Amino acid sequence: MKKIEILSPAGDMDALVAAIFGGADAVYFGLDVFNARIRAKNFTLENIDDAVRLCHAHGVKAYVTLNTQLYNRELSKMLEYVGAIYEKGVDALIVADFGVAQIIKEYYPDFEMHASTQASVHNLDGANILNKTLGFSRVVLARELDKESIEYISKNANCETEIFVHGAHCMSVSGQCLASFCMGGRSGNRGECAQPCRLPYTVGKEKGYPLSLKDMSLSRCIPRLLECGAASLKIEGRMKNEQYVGGTVKIWRELIDNKRNATRGETETLEALFSRGGFTDGYFNKKIDKNMLGIRSDKDKESTSTLNVNKTALKKAKISLVAELRVGKESKLTLIHSSKTVTVFGEVVEKAVNSPMSKADVEKNLCKFGQTPFEVEDVTINMDDGIMIRNSAINALRRQAVDEFFNSGRKAKEVFLKAEKTDTPAGKIKTALFNNQDQIPLNYDYFDIRFVPVDRFTGKEGVNGVALPPVVLDSEWDEVTIMLKKARECGIKYALVANIGQIERVKELGFEITGDYRLNVFNSYTLKYLQEQGVKRAILSPELSLAQMRDFYGQSAIVYGKLPVMTTHKCVLKDTYGCDKCKGYIKDRQGSSLFVEGVYGHRNVIYNSVPIYMADKENDIKQFSYHFIFSDENRDECYKIIEAYKKEMPTENGKKRIK
Repeated sequence: MKKIEILSPAGDMDALVAAIFGGADAVYFGLDVFNARIRAKNFTLENIDDAVRLCHAHGVKAYVTLNTQLYNRELSKMLEYVGAIYEKGVDALIVADFGVAQIIKEYYPDFEMHASTQASVHNLDGANILNKTLGFSRVVLARELDKESIEYISKNANCETEIFVHGAHCMSVSGQCLASFCMGGRSGNRGECAQPCRLPYTVGKEKGYPLSLKDMSLSRCIPRLLECGAASLKIEGRMKNEQYVGGTVKIWRELIDNKRNATRGETETLEALFSRGGFTDGYFNKKIDKNMLGIRSDKDKESTSTLNVNKTALKKAKISLVAELRVGKESKLTLIHSSKTVTVFGEVVEKAVNSPMSKADVEKNLCKFGQTPFEVEDVTINMDDGIMIRNSAINALRRQAVDEFFNSGRKAKEVFLKAEKTDTPAGKIKTALFNNQDQIPLNYDYFDIRFVPVDRFTGKEGVNGVALPPVVLDSEWDEVTIMLKKARECGIKYALVANIGQIERVKELGFEITGDYRLNVFNSYTLKYLQEQGVKRAILSPELSLAQMRDFYGQSAIVYGKLPVMTTHKCVLKDTYGCDKCKGYIKDRQGSSLFVEGVYGHRNVIYNSVPIYMADKENDIKQFSYHFIFSDENRDECYKIIEAYKKEMPTENGKKRIK
């Protein structure tokens, strides 16, 4: 059985050292660009060499995060970074953007890639399509999955799986959160999340923290966790310090090695290192209730501040040396490490004229490993009597051996990234997503395609498209497939697909596919990739500006509607309104109301408080196809909105504009 990897975060070099000291098998860290924790200290191209060398000296793998969505203008710089990282011997890249993955696959096909949790993989189809089409060797599964779902994917996928086992939860399904972008202009998909989920909200008459989850910890679920078949167990925390990293990794190392659950004392230590009122394993064990909620209290902070953790003192990696110094032959040095052996050659050894070198002289120079991560454990020197070789030559031989040990054998390519040409749809169209068929007004023929959620499809009146749920787990596919077949039998032609793991099944049923904004089309390579998978038309990410959207002539822009800012696996309404109430509102600190609606799978979609409105901006949006989102509007309101767009009517204040 393959050893299960413990994967640790590292926001800086101190945390990296702590991770290795604690017993991590692999470490993931980001550079100062293109990573989802841009506010961490992170690493740079200048100091990543030291990080990778330290990892490899201790037999630890080094993964670099490249897990944000990128604009077209950033792709060339991204590829330069990838080339530099590739040369330095990084073991894998963690990638979220499908277009970025396609570029890396094309230019560096042997560079291992792991699909970030931001890719929102939550079913087997998602894992397999990313492996088949983009070459991902591993997918990081969504944090919301239960143990049966994790096990099913892990044991049936064509690639490895990685799961989060400890650390912060996002309230929204990863890759599907626009809350920080909509509420403060800081994009979570771009690594700038301001964590609005941690703020207070009012639900009904109760003020609290309904969007703030406790940190996950599966430390009390070890035997069942090990049965799931995941290749890697991931600890969250690139924003956390070395104390958290080292302490958490050490306990997890102990638990996994001994295949046992954490003791009460170990749990208390983990809580003291960092928690939000304790931990939750609610998703893993299907106990999704209000006990999953928590905030970082003063008591939690005090507990952390009084925790006594010793400063990490990482010992150097042990190596052995074998030197061969024979007159008339090149000097030879072999460096032996537990994971690798290298041999290098240097200057020709000469016969001494006056002062021959002793073994002690040679050993003294060979063992000067100084600032390297190595320490010599054993030295064997095989040499002729009466030899002469310069000290500088011995030093050069030693440095050469170290460089050769860390030499990845990889070379960055000189590439020129051309702009990817995408298929332009034949003609611009208008589409709309209605939450239910009762909303559809008499003037619905303004739209070429009218989508309703497939689980709310009741007949063809006003409808010619169905929308898949934002999340479809493997255990839900049979039911969703029955719904899709019913719609197809009724003559429904179009399907709105929300996730990469939905495309193949929808295509097999013969639908014409529109890609939802949740597929995160930020660049033309992502669009091209989706088109290759069968997506006819895509709704562009609402995080793009008008100027950025102009690269995508004829594709769809959301020109009206309240943007869904979160898709939540935990129901926000249940604890307050009860399970039979599938609609409600929550208020933020400014008193703005966010519409919350129950969707398929007992999940919620939370909408922004104000809608996008562009009826009077025809000149700005005329090159795009139009997409409307109707959330809590009634039929009369939908009718009036459509008429306003027909007449290009201006709006009152309080609406969101695409800039």
